[in-house]
Amino acid sequence: MYFVRFSCFSIPFVVTGAALLAGPAGAADFRVLDFGAPCDRVVALEEARGSGPFDGKLPSGYQFAFRIRELDRDALAVYSCDGGKLFRGGYIFDVKDEADAAALYATIKKRVTRERGTPSYDFASAAHRKKMSDAGATLSRVDMMVAFWDGPTSEAHASVAEPSKDRGWRVSLSYTANSHVKE
Repeated sequence: MYFVRFSCFSIPFVVTGAALLAGPAGAADFRVLDFGAPCDRVVALEEARGSGPFDGKLPSGYQFAFRIRELDRDALAVYSCDGGKLFRGGYIFDVKDEADAAALYATIKKRVTRERGTPSYDFASAAHRKKMSDAGATLSRVDMMVAFWDGPTSEAHASVAEPSKDRGWRVSLSYTANSHVKE
């Protein structure tokens, strides 16, 4: 399974967030596991951290989800595996409205930028806005709340998703192993 990096449309999905919310030096690539590690241990390792079970419908593309507290908010920690090995981990935050989503996205973007440097691609950049304008697209504020950061072992991705039929506003941060990032 691969993650396609860019699209003309803002598609809501979650990507892993290891660098943003990273622990001390020597910590795992994402929360409790390194990329490529067997996923059969994720449940026991998350339970050992005090994470709660998630009994709802799993977010698209994820095989595991846990209820956690992150950034002083309720969130989900989510994991994707390919061939039984971790390749993506992420955080999903449900937020009350667009203003709350924008504030949380700004916080995440600042923290990931401190960890990884300037985004490798930022939908709020003048270059992206010009590209979309030249193509005849009109961008909303939410369309510009998407950013990617390169890293030595993974690509980080933060985004805001507008409400859909079965959920409200959502902010996500994910990390995808470089082995599964496709330009």
